[in-house]
Amino acid sequence: MVARYDRVAEWYVDYTSRWSSEPVALLPDDLTGQRVLDLGCGDGRISRWLAGQGAQVTGLDLSAGLLAEARQREMAQPQGIRYLHGDATNTQWWDRAPFDGVLCHMALMDIDDLAAAVETVAAVLKPGGWFCCSILHPCFPGGTAESWSGLPSWPPEHGYAREGWWSGDGDGVRGHVGANHRMLATYLNAILDAGLMPERFAERGTTLPAILLVRCRRP
Repeated sequence: MVARYDRVAEWYVDYTSRWSSEPVALLPDDLTGQRVLDLGCGDGRISRWLAGQGAQVTGLDLSAGLLAEARQREMAQPQGIRYLHGDATNTQWWDRAPFDGVLCHMALMDIDDLAAAVETVAAVLKPGGWFCCSILHPCFPGGTAESWSGLPSWPPEHGYAREGWWSGDGDGVRGHVGANHRMLATYLNAILDAGLMPERFAERGTTLPAILLVRCRRP
């Protein structure tokens, strides 16, 4: 499997090193002992934060390059994190032990098959398990120049309703890798279609890029 991020893994690790390690999430207050999947874990930045909160963490990513960085850091400072090279749109990597929770932090935009990814989440969660995800807010195009304070969710020259893969010409993630733009309804309907029940929504958009957060439960 070759991922888009493999060719820019070193750049991405350096680029995101300035970002906060704490998810802007709607996570449970106490993660101690919970078995948590970090879906689209990248170089393990959020996996390490989750482990620091007492969770038993499995990190999954398609990029072997980013996982190499994650595993190197785990070897240097062991936290008991298990990193798997696999595709979020199927369960071939899964050992059939259900998770208490799944976190997907700023990664759903990178996954081409959204419906399959959310169905994977529903499949690996135990009944009553939680799913928290954060994405760039799809309602706002952001600025034309990529920076931490102005990441565009869709190209400003196109309309909001034009979904699909796109890449920009900036120095950030959109310029190096690209992303999928989807309307808000597309994300929410994918969650509902997978049988997950939304519990809470939140929006952030001050000095950071506008971010949408969703917390769901598996019935």
